[in-house]
Amino acid sequence: MTKPFLAAAVTLCVLMAGCTGPETVSAWSPHGELIDSVQVNDFTLTTSEGEPWNYAEEAANTTLAVAFLFTNCLDICPVVTHNMKWVKSQLTSEELNRTTFLTVTVDPWRDNVTVLHEWKTGTSSDWTHLTVTNNDTNSEPMQRLQNVWLNFGVGLTVEDTNNSSARHHPDDYTINHETGTVLVDRFGQQRVWWGDNDWVLDLFLEDLRHLLTL
Repeated sequence: MTKPFLAAAVTLCVLMAGCTGPETVSAWSPHGELIDSVQVNDFTLTTSEGEPWNYAEEAANTTLAVAFLFTNCLDICPVVTHNMKWVKSQLTSEELNRTTFLTVTVDPWRDNVTVLHEWKTGTSSDWTHLTVTNNDTNSEPMQRLQNVWLNFGVGLTVEDTNNSSARHHPDDYTINHETGTVLVDRFGQQRVWWGDNDWVLDLFLEDLRHLLTL
């Protein structure tokens, strides 16, 4: 190989490498719902083992699959957890090293560290589950969790089943939430949304594996 040809080849490789990034996904049509480049804001919450978990430190340069669930949900939440387990089981060791699975509660009033740990153990969902240490509305941990919900577009309402007019958080309540599982690329961009009732396992896996190629 002549030196001019070698130089041209090296230049081409550099240019091709530069084409792999967030912009590459903009022309992609995923099987789930495409998210128009929403950046994940860094956050710190508490794991079901009572340890702090920071997004930038723990999930840096990995593809993230994050589900928003609550343990008192007896229908769709166990199904989504089972789906996550299946997807995780299909990945190779190399793919697993570049993927982070995450569950974030939408019911911190019930899902304290102990309850969330019991859920994680009972469902054999061996990935990180996040909650807060203080669920008072104006507490700093709760504000951080609410910011995560806002960042990921979680639609959430708390309904008092006793129809009480009390201003504080009701003791007897139900959670109504419009949530899904979000796929985030390794650049921290939210890319795909899968509604809780819309999962197609093979297609979700295809979307995840596409992001792993970036």
